[in-house]
Amino acid sequence: MKKFFKGVLCVLVCLFTGAFSLVGLVFVGEKVFFADFYFGDLEIENTVPGLWTGFVPQGFDQLEDGTYLMSGYDKDSGKPSSVYVITEEDGVRCDLYNADGSAYTSHAGGVAHFGEYMYVANNNGEETATCDMFLLSDVLDGDGKATVCDSFFVPNRLAYCAVYDGKLYGGAFYKEDSQYKTPDEHKLTTPCGDKNTSLMMVYTLDESTGKLQSETPDQIYSTTSKVQGMCLTASGNIVLSTSFGLSPSYLYRYDLSKAKTGTFTFNGTDVPLAYLDSDCLVQSLKCPPMSEGLEYKDGKVILFFESASMKYLFGKVTGAYFIYGYPMP
Repeated sequence: MKKFFKGVLCVLVCLFTGAFSLVGLVFVGEKVFFADFYFGDLEIENTVPGLWTGFVPQGFDQLEDGTYLMSGYDKDSGKPSSVYVITEEDGVRCDLYNADGSAYTSHAGGVAHFGEYMYVANNNGEETATCDMFLLSDVLDGDGKATVCDSFFVPNRLAYCAVYDGKLYGGAFYKEDSQYKTPDEHKLTTPCGDKNTSLMMVYTLDESTGKLQSETPDQIYSTTSKVQGMCLTASGNIVLSTSFGLSPSYLYRYDLSKAKTGTFTFNGTDVPLAYLDSDCLVQSLKCPPMSEGLEYKDGKVILFFESASMKYLFGKVTGAYFIYGYPMP
């Protein structure tokens, strides 16, 4: 009997040690594979909140006082999407609800703010989507609940959004051989021959209502596939976060002064068009899988990954529980 228990103990020790060795191997191997990311003066800004709940982080925004907003959905169907207000580790969770009191279950792929409102990108699975509006004060008051107060139609399949200087940037996500499609007329061959698949549209917001001044955009950008988020740098470069599944993510930085331009006819109106393609691409950074929304702060692109959520788990082994700051000019 003693030999039996000794044998069981040896097996358990071996399994325990082997598991830790495997975790260590995965951790180190991932750092080597994405060395340009991890060893490029990377800084840890904070931790991704809600990773031991059903929260799956998606959108990202920064308020004027430096507070971050992070939107996401719940992995369990029927539970409300939420926004975390991040001023310190873990943040404060605010669950979202529809006007009728039912759970707001949008994918919440993007979050932004303007004036007294917070916007959440609500992709309804069609070629169009809405921006749903919440009172920013309700999100920040610590009550843990905010209700849709209004919404407006966006004539694009809205997967992410951001607001800069009173203008809403909203873009679509495309992945070949998947359910995520864009209209054929949004797939453009750029002047340098790149095959772009999606559009990002820019609209002026009305200061009094918080809605679009017009459903005709002021500016359109032709973008690559699998875009999860965007930000503008201090010099006006555009950075896109692209990812899907277990494949590496990429941050693409484009110099708009080098972008080729044209026009795109939208609802009978010729709208200025700029191509985000190889001609104006000035930086391509390979990152761990599942990068999501972006922000820009003090010369750094601030980013995070959804892989450490309870839906995907593997990021808990690779270190995806941090919000990172990567220096970019």
